[in-house]
Amino acid sequence: MLKKALALVGAAALTLSITACGDEGGGDSKGTIWYSTKNSTEQVHVAMADGVTNAAKMLDYQADVTIAEADAAKQNDQMNNLVQNMAPAAIVVNPYDSDSISDVLDRAKESNIPVAVIDNKANNAEVDVSVLFDSVKSGEMAGEKAVEMLTEKYGEPKGVVVNLYGEVVSQVFKDRAKGFEDVIQKYPDIELISVLGAPQADVATSALNNVIADAKSSGKTIDLVNTPTDTATLGVIESLKTNNMWHKADEDGHIMVISHDGLGDILDLVQEGYIDVEVVIDVFGVGGIATEVLNAYPLQDKEVPTSGTFTPEGEYLNTEVEFSEGDTGATIMLAPVVVNADDADNPLIWGNATK
Repeated sequence: MLKKALALVGAAALTLSITACGDEGGGDSKGTIWYSTKNSTEQVHVAMADGVTNAAKMLDYQADVTIAEADAAKQNDQMNNLVQNMAPAAIVVNPYDSDSISDVLDRAKESNIPVAVIDNKANNAEVDVSVLFDSVKSGEMAGEKAVEMLTEKYGEPKGVVVNLYGEVVSQVFKDRAKGFEDVIQKYPDIELISVLGAPQADVATSALNNVIADAKSSGKTIDLVNTPTDTATLGVIESLKTNNMWHKADEDGHIMVISHDGLGDILDLVQEGYIDVEVVIDVFGVGGIATEVLNAYPLQDKEVPTSGTFTPEGEYLNTEVEFSEGDTGATIMLAPVVVNADDADNPLIWGNATK
């Protein structure tokens, strides 16, 4: 589904316009579309915010952002302020906590404020549209690549695999872990070591250091490490370097690494042969498409359909998407893309576009 270059994003580094929740948005008569992001420290979330704000501006809205800084209570307070005091044209939100966000989303619905949820599913709430990455599929694709690489190494699917799964409050990380582990567990000769080791890099470093120490003491050889996000992969790199296990794919002692998202630094390491596989998500598209759907349907007093297709005006990795009916309302699932050293330089990947 990769076709055109991203129209709304240049090759320059992204910047996130941080606006405190409390200043009325000015702008034109179409009003303000607000985006509530998890944090402003990870490039993937900065890029996601740009997807929303650029699409909003393209559609002649003002765009503003609130930043939860990895704090569910703070995000819920900011969202409550938007609903009660800011009179937004619409809200796009990436929930930090899939469960606790539901109360404020219900209040937004009662206030007739169109809402799109992106990236991380909101549980137990009905919204106008959810635009999500197919995180189970992302995990499955990672698992399938792991089996393929282990089979290439040993002639059959066997070995020791470490899965550094993510935050238990994140539905995205739960789904990626489920997809990956469901595939791996089909093969009895693959030993799966599953440990909490994400999303923060230091958490991943500590977790993998402990696994490596345990493996050495029991005479095991770790063959592959899977992480649910590039931030955790940065911690994996630190651990492998510390333990003298950081080698290219064509070198003795190479530990295979599979990562998720599409960070530029990780894509470079894929091209250099240190990291084997990156499962890329359409970061600019998830927020941009959600914003365009809000504009095309609820902001025109139309209900978002639960079947059929939608072609966005902006240019994203997903050039046409399908509506489906989810348990929170109309849903769009964006397809992941698996890349290796041969195609990790694709200019459509958000990490490459931000270099």
